Amino acid sequence: MRLILNAILVLAVLFASYVEYVYFFAVPPKLGEVVPFSVRSQGFFTFDQDKALRDRRDIALFRYVPLYTYLPAIAEKVKTRMDDLIKEVSFLQKQKLPMGQKLIAYVHKDFGLEISLDEADKLLGYRNLTSLLNGILAFEETILQNIIVEDPEPYHVKNIIEVLYSEPKGIVAHPAEEVITLEQARFMLQDKVSQLFWQIHEEVLDPVIKISLSTLLPNLKYDKKENDRRIQEIVRRYPSKVIHYKPGDVLVPFRKVLSEEDLLLVVSHCEFAKKNLYGNTPWILIVILLIVVFHDRFFLKIIDTERQKTLPYRPLLFLLIISIFLFKFCLLFTPFPLYFVPFALLPLLVVLLNYGRIAATWSTVIGAILLTLFSARTFEIFLFFTLGGLTAVLLGSKIQKRIHILLPSLIVGIINVGVLFAYSTKWENIAPLMGSWHEIWTFFQAMVLDKRLSDFLGWAFMGGVLAGPMALLLLPILEMSWRAASNFKLTKYSDLQHPLLKDLFSKIPATYQHSMTMAFLAQAVGEAVGVNTLLLRIGAYYHDIGKMADPLFFSENQSSGENPHDNLDPQESAQIIINHVKCGEQIARKMGLPELIVDFIRQHHGTLFVEYFYNKAVESNPESKPRKEDFRYSGPKPQSLEAAILMIVDAVEATFRSMETPTRERVEKMILLNIVKRIADGQFDECNLTTRNIAKIVKTLSDSLMATFHSRVTYPWQEKNKR
Repeated sequence: MRLILNAILVLAVLFASYVEYVYFFAVPPKLGEVVPFSVRSQGFFTFDQDKALRDRRDIALFRYVPLYTYLPAIAEKVKTRMDDLIKEVSFLQKQKLPMGQKLIAYVHKDFGLEISLDEADKLLGYRNLTSLLNGILAFEETILQNIIVEDPEPYHVKNIIEVLYSEPKGIVAHPAEEVITLEQARFMLQDKVSQLFWQIHEEVLDPVIKISLSTLLPNLKYDKKENDRRIQEIVRRYPSKVIHYKPGDVLVPFRKVLSEEDLLLVVSHCEFAKKNLYGNTPWILIVILLIVVFHDRFFLKIIDTERQKTLPYRPLLFLLIISIFLFKFCLLFTPFPLYFVPFALLPLLVVLLNYGRIAATWSTVIGAILLTLFSARTFEIFLFFTLGGLTAVLLGSKIQKRIHILLPSLIVGIINVGVLFAYSTKWENIAPLMGSWHEIWTFFQAMVLDKRLSDFLGWAFMGGVLAGPMALLLLPILEMSWRAASNFKLTKYSDLQHPLLKDLFSKIPATYQHSMTMAFLAQAVGEAVGVNTLLLRIGAYYHDIGKMADPLFFSENQSSGENPHDNLDPQESAQIIINHVKCGEQIARKMGLPELIVDFIRQHHGTLFVEYFYNKAVESNPESKPRKEDFRYSGPKPQSLEAAILMIVDAVEATFRSMETPTRERVEKMILLNIVKRIADGQFDECNLTTRNIAKIVKTLSDSLMATFHSRVTYPWQEKNKR
């Protein structure tokens, strides 16, 4: 099973490292499609927008359709000017005095043209001048039915233009060949006038044509503001910058519709990743394998020889695998920066499930390495997650109530912000400012006000804060799956009104009292040694519930003085004593007690030898020596320091009750003797009970026993009874 879990862990990290690229290789991205996950850069990636988008930008600009506004008032304006000219000419012709100078002044003022006095006189001398001008006006009105522009440059090499008419017509597209320039319109007017009025003398016709041409105006206006906006939109759609992406940066966020730029960015990044695929994948696989193997050896060899408890290796592996999928889910299906990943969730779960700070610390380091491998692959990211995770380990052990998880979550968020801010600061720019605190303060203010950095800092803080609530959501599921128990769940079993404890109190009050005394002593020892005191106290409450099956066969419950063992074979008596562990385990499992408590029931006697009944069996039948194996508890031996403490306290409490006139020296000797006896029997071989622990246990138990069972003052009536 261990090998299978390790293989799953390797495959999970590989999956997390390459799932995006495998998807895009299998299903190439297309323009207008919704990207199914956030695409992130896993390394330093440079996207040259100009190189990638230049051709598309040129094509878009070539295909761009210019917009003109139609000016309906132009035709009326041309007619008005020509009518005014006709009226003025008609008026001047009716005057008896020479009016050439008047006509010259009028033409200069209203048309901006210069004509000679000779031309003016000849014009006024032409009898049919008004008819000629009316004919030219009719030509102009016909020409103005076309769409006329002044400058041909905007629609040069275009096939279509758009013309904005007044409502309800709106924007209408016209083929470019329908458009004529003002120069072409004037040429058309000149040509038609010259052809129709060829019989008129040039000295009259030429000035008239010259004046008439000046009245002709374009009826389309190039909308510079709107066209500039459209061109800028194209340039914005196809920018020409060189963008440098850092590891972990979001290239295209989750559920975004792929634009042309996004599509080219994704394709470019996939090509970049493909170039490095064959070079990077082997060493990444080797690193993953080495980490998993080292993780396996660390738990089974290093911690196995130097442990305080046998660590639940499978649940810890499961936690790593679950965490990898959760973290990858955050990276794939959120558009937020990498710093948002609630990595502290992993160490918090390890601590809350009572797997210990050693396991939590090691899981933090391994988890940070694996997360870095499939997210950013930089030392800064590894440091960011590791420091936040270790903060959770340090503060997580103080959590007793669910509300307490808010404090470590907030502090992890603050640490995340501090670490991110520290390695985002360009310290080389601060060195020259040393001594000028105002400039340094201004520098840091500018950093904080930088929107990109402030967003990153905010998401880093949120990633730390969310780790706690997410751990609380997952905790009940993990507890049910593995029959594990957090401190929150253990608190439920510390209630003395629990049905099992009420049964214990009502059926065998002496054993109940023994368990309560043990809980007091175990908690005192636990506080001195530095282990989980809540777990110890609850273990003491339930360790002897198996005695409810045959209560009278245990000495503390034989208040009548009769001992049923006197009528039994010693081996049968030994089996009844030994079976209270098995009965306790059965009762605990039936009542759904967590595995941690069941372990205390199974391990509090380890594989101890029931010496009293063995010796009795030998005395009763010296010729046929019984097997020692038949007089040993089935175990297992204590697997944790807590179980070892419970074994010691159980023996010491029972032995102390049988002592007459206990002195401190005798009590310490008794405690040490019980411990040494169990060490010699190999009971503590599978847990790390150090000499330092033993010294603290002896001192704490001596202090507690002497304080609890101290002697009292003898009252006068007691003295009389003694006489």
